Amino acid sequence: MAKAKLIVTKETETGRNVEFQDTRNNRIMSDKELISRLKTGNSSYNEDYCIKHDKNRKEYVSSKPDGNEKNNLG
Repeated sequence: MAKAKLIVTKETETGRNVEFQDTRNNRIMSDKELISRLKTGNSSYNEDYCIKHDKNRKEYVSSKPDGNEKNNLG
């Protein structure tokens, strides 16, 4: 299995992922920055991650399903 491109480096008390680190270049990104990159549609992250919405329509980053129920952002 390929190494994840992103790992979570910071969460809120409720478990929302708010900061990520790219494992290829160690770049740290906020959730807002990552969401912005995903919205461009041509980011290297689009292959493995997508934007979802919670019940309050707030955007968050999710890994794309790969058939493994245990697999998610680190």
